[in-house]
Amino acid sequence: MLDKEYTNLLESLATAVIVTDVQLNIVYANMAAEQLCGISRHRLVAQHNIVDFIDKKETAVINTFKETDYSDGFQGFSAAGVKFTAYPGVSSKADIAVYQYNSIHFKGLLIEIHTIARQEKLINQIQQNYQYSAARDLIRSLAHEIKNPLGGIRGAAQLLEMSFSSVDGIKEYTNVIIEQTDRLKELVNNLLGPQKPNPLEKVNIHYLIEKVLKLISMQQDSKEIKIIRDYDPSLPELSLDINSVEQVLINIVNNAVQALNEVHTENPYILIKTRASTRTIIRDKKHPTSLNVIIENNGPKIPEKILQTVFYPMVTTKTNGNGLGLSIALNIIERHNGTIECNSDDHKTSFKIILPYTKEDTGEKL
Repeated sequence: MLDKEYTNLLESLATAVIVTDVQLNIVYANMAAEQLCGISRHRLVAQHNIVDFIDKKETAVINTFKETDYSDGFQGFSAAGVKFTAYPGVSSKADIAVYQYNSIHFKGLLIEIHTIARQEKLINQIQQNYQYSAARDLIRSLAHEIKNPLGGIRGAAQLLEMSFSSVDGIKEYTNVIIEQTDRLKELVNNLLGPQKPNPLEKVNIHYLIEKVLKLISMQQDSKEIKIIRDYDPSLPELSLDINSVEQVLINIVNNAVQALNEVHTENPYILIKTRASTRTIIRDKKHPTSLNVIIENNGPKIPEKILQTVFYPMVTTKTNGNGLGLSIALNIIERHNGTIECNSDDHKTSFKIILPYTKEDTGEKL
């Protein structure tokens, strides 16, 4: 049997560790391995062989396990990007390192499993942040260039109207110029985003969510959509630009309503969940405690091509959208040192707003 001092050490690791006997039956799994496999350690040890969790197409890895030589000359082996199928329909990739585990009373293998999903997520997030920043800077530069002559065009139209007021139809034409100039000016202002942030005020996030849900409930197209609340009432208040964060919530919930209605989703729902998270890393900075607001709906999947650029200005899946809502929302949350994550598959689409707490919010030394 395994030495107790070793198992105590393995329990403290964040890395998944599994120990097998020479028949590859699992005899020990630490807590991280239990979470990876989605099965209690009792069931893992009682019922499973390590090969059960490796995708059947990984024949080279499976054969290497089965052909292991337990002699003193065994050097172990490693493999990258091994596909694990923890339970039906759920799989993940991981790097593994396999060592011989020998003691006086036991012989077998010790297997380290490093999931690479988080590594890929961090790399993708960094790349998307760079691309998003570049796209946003380009759009803002163009918006400034467009905004400058708009005032001149509007002023010239007004002068024309005053100078040639006696000419039939001139007012009709100048009104068109003025109206379209004002429309362009509003679009440009949206592209540039808020220029002067409002002061931060402490607020309970559930108060803002309920305020938004009340507004949404007044819309005719939301009447058939079920709203599910899953709140953590113990969350402390957070210092926010209240009006701006309220606009973020409205944008995301409205998007969900429109997505559900466009394809006439059966039994449509919007789930809003609030939770606290610890040790969250946002743009290379670790925050001890953060607030998560997850807004989920069972509408259509966001196409993969769009999903990678969903926060870019002018990117939208809606036929009559301008692609500014999510870009502005991310800009607002970034001003609060937070971020927004988006995930979408065939069953649901979710947006996670992450807002870090400050020590003033929690009243504790973070």
